[in-house]
Amino acid sequence: MPYAINSGDLSEFQCRLIGTWKNDPSLLVDGRPPSYNVMPMPQMEDQPDRPPGQQYGGFILKNFSFTEIVRFNGSIMESDPPEHLDEGALAIVAGAPNRGGTYTQTSHAVFYDQLVHFADGPDKDKVIHVENGAWLHFGSEEQLIGPYGPEKYSGQVLRQPPYVTIAKQISVPHGNSVLALGSVDINDTNDFNDSLTGHGSRYIFRGKPELPDAPVPYPAPANTATAPYSDPYALQLGDPAHPEQQEYENPKPAWTLNPNAPLQAALDIIHPRYFMHWHVTTESLLGDHGYVTNVPFEERKSRVTAYWADYWLLSEDSHSFNYLAYSQTIIMEMDLLVTDMNGDRRFERFVFPHVTTNVVKKVPGTPTEARAATPAPLQPADD
Repeated sequence: MPYAINSGDLSEFQCRLIGTWKNDPSLLVDGRPPSYNVMPMPQMEDQPDRPPGQQYGGFILKNFSFTEIVRFNGSIMESDPPEHLDEGALAIVAGAPNRGGTYTQTSHAVFYDQLVHFADGPDKDKVIHVENGAWLHFGSEEQLIGPYGPEKYSGQVLRQPPYVTIAKQISVPHGNSVLALGSVDINDTNDFNDSLTGHGSRYIFRGKPELPDAPVPYPAPANTATAPYSDPYALQLGDPAHPEQQEYENPKPAWTLNPNAPLQAALDIIHPRYFMHWHVTTESLLGDHGYVTNVPFEERKSRVTAYWADYWLLSEDSHSFNYLAYSQTIIMEMDLLVTDMNGDRRFERFVFPHVTTNVVKKVPGTPTEARAATPAPLQPADD
């Protein structure tokens, strides 16, 4: 049964997330926010509005830059300044122990809500995405005897495996839910000390993280048309005298082919000196794996089958981790109506990567690392 906990029970990465984050209007790459979304969508094969020679069949792209607000809400410690109280918080941090019979898995959660707006195009400033969920971290402890204890079993307590110490739970109103598992990278050198508190950390690395190019998000099978990914064309919809009515499919082809490009450029502007990194996925982790569920319509038309994401917390001064960067990939399967070489029309299954990247900054005055002065450590696995 879930229950409210103090934010001091959270792990370090959770404590550093608590607060409100949004795109910094002064942090721009090529005049845009350092964000990009590659979003394939099913479409009738014969599209009369598409210019001749651009009949790619079965799908279109709706790629765009965006701005984002995400809040990680937590309970308030008595020692926290009053201005850290978020009256609009939707949830508090919580614990939800999972009894296993002989010992208990602990699960501590910080909840989040996310709001995303178009940054450009005909729907500029309109909402494109809403999402809520939770970040969990896991540990192990002795199990209570009886429903309330306080006595505990004294048997062996197995620690969490090192590759499943955290999880992300996602809910979006399309009717999709995701449970992704993973871990926070550990710095084996243990050579970091907070410049303000003097506390060390096993999870903070020196320097700027190396962000590789993202894989080109081409669809599969291999013979699927890829021209929409490199063409900066636009469909002319409505009155040509009003360009705001144009529907831009691919406004930044270079970012489409490498969705991590805006993140890489943003890091060159920020020049972080320290970072934390974690990765979550629904794919198998030595036999353990997450899950994805879809409502029946999405299951038939545009089902989500996998999810993975990388997150980086960035610091310019070894204390305030004020930037959060992420790159996430959702794998979608669509059954599209296509025409084969014999002229026969049939449905064929295609696999599309749906990639989203962004860098947001913590809003001044929201909870900071004062909340993370004594966070619960991520529990190491048995050697």
